[in-house]
Amino acid sequence: MKKVILTQFLVVLALLPLAAAEQKVTVDSVKIEENVLTVDFTAVGMINDKTAEGLQKGLTTSIEYQVQLWEKKGGWINNLIANQSVRMKVFFDNWEKKYVVISFAEKRITRSLETVREQCSHIHSLPVALFEELPQNKQLFITVKAILRPMSVENYQDIKNWLSGQTKNLEIEKLGDTEKQEKKIKGGLLKIFLALTGFGDRTVSGKSTLFRISQSGIDWVE
Repeated sequence: MKKVILTQFLVVLALLPLAAAEQKVTVDSVKIEENVLTVDFTAVGMINDKTAEGLQKGLTTSIEYQVQLWEKKGGWINNLIANQSVRMKVFFDNWEKKYVVISFAEKRITRSLETVREQCSHIHSLPVALFEELPQNKQLFITVKAILRPMSVENYQDIKNWLSGQTKNLEIEKLGDTEKQEKKIKGGLLKIFLALTGFGDRTVSGKSTLFRISQSGIDWVE
């Protein structure tokens, strides 16, 4: 009984810091550029102070944006038309004392945490679909899911071993990043520990208002 109460108490504590930091995704604009439907969006609060602290201690953080274009149907079912994704990896170079942001398009090095937040949070003119492939006069909308993963599968296993006593020391400088997050360990105590320390996965979503595609471009649905 005491163990259950303690676990519930830890869960409540874990939710407090997550609720305190405002995290949201806003679709800023949807437009046609050179016969391509593009989207601008902003993700607020993805790299908070706790994540920045982890970066400076040697953790690698990966950020993924999953962008999907939907046709609105009746009821709960919508039709997926196109999807796109953006992936970034962020780490702190202790030798140079600089942050490194790596994406498919570029590699940026900076001493400014605000520059890192700006680059990771504001995505401009992301191509979603060709204009000629879009359905005409249908109600459409775009969703954006932001996923921040400060730790990898191996990280979860290392911390679990540390919590269970199998490992005496947690060598934080050896913790890295991987894209195999779907296989991460889902132990209850471990997830609580990660949330309490601010190093657990974070997901936040947003979507655009409804719009239609016509020969003249984009018509917004009121």
